[in-house]
Amino acid sequence: LVIFQEQTKKRNSEQKISEKLNKNEMKRKINKIFYMKLISISLLLTYNSCFLWVARAFQKCENKVKVEKIDEFPEDDFLVWLGHSTFLFKVSGKVFYTDPVIYEKIVIIKRQTEFPAEVSKLPTPNFIIISHNHYDHMDIPSLKTLSEKSKSEGKIPVILVPEKASYYLDGVGAKVIELKWGKEFDAGDVKIKSYQVKHFSGRNLFDWNFSKWNAYLVETDKIKIFFGGDTAYIKLPEIYPDVALLPIGAWKPRWFMKRNHISPCEAVQIAKDIKAKIMIPMHYGTFRQGLDNPEESLEEMEKCAEKLGVKYIIPHIGQMIKIQELIRED
Repeated sequence: LVIFQEQTKKRNSEQKISEKLNKNEMKRKINKIFYMKLISISLLLTYNSCFLWVARAFQKCENKVKVEKIDEFPEDDFLVWLGHSTFLFKVSGKVFYTDPVIYEKIVIIKRQTEFPAEVSKLPTPNFIIISHNHYDHMDIPSLKTLSEKSKSEGKIPVILVPEKASYYLDGVGAKVIELKWGKEFDAGDVKIKSYQVKHFSGRNLFDWNFSKWNAYLVETDKIKIFFGGDTAYIKLPEIYPDVALLPIGAWKPRWFMKRNHISPCEAVQIAKDIKAKIMIPMHYGTFRQGLDNPEESLEEMEKCAEKLGVKYIIPHIGQMIKIQELIRED
């Protein structure tokens, strides 16, 4: 009888353990099914956006942004858009570049529009302004080339970067200066102040938001130029620049892009917020980064600019604009 009772207890115990294991197994299976369904629904919802975003990054633009070839750069002060977020401007003999990308591709993504000048003919920089560390804004090969050009003429360029972004520029061969939000670099006849915008950073899976992201105001004795970098909408102070260089591309799908990229209308609103005399659009038509296209981005910008009373210029890539003409605008 004792043996029988012990065997019964053992069987009951084993049965309870088995039932517990079965319940746990069933729970795991239910959780697995739930998460698989969740992932499937997420993939289904984002298929049209994410798949097309990746696919279109490798496509050629349906509508071409015009490119004017630059045979030579003028001696007088000028501003020229070189594509994407890259501007080159010369003021009082000083040469500035913003987020320079001067080669045919970044990593594996090719330009959709030609670079308008021969790299060997580019003016040597005094100052290079980097908004953040994404590959299409902080292009190491371009920075090395421009730094080497300066060195060959006995100059050392100054590269201004956001907080902690100097980490990525060891060996570039320039003087790298970090500017925290709200801080100013004073070179006497040139002042460059950083502004907090709303974006993110990262060049790999392990450095997400390690460094910051900036917009900048470049102030000389002749002109004030605001460079907006990459940003979602954020209310900026009234700084009264003569020119505001602001991004209008990579804004669709809106539900995904609005956290980090302004729409064309929001770009116009920022120009109005900061009391810019003139807005010049950028960050469109060079690389495919969203579901929008250059035509609709420009159309949206023009409609909103007319509504808000913001003056603008839409230059072609490579089109020279005299600094004197920008200052003369009322």
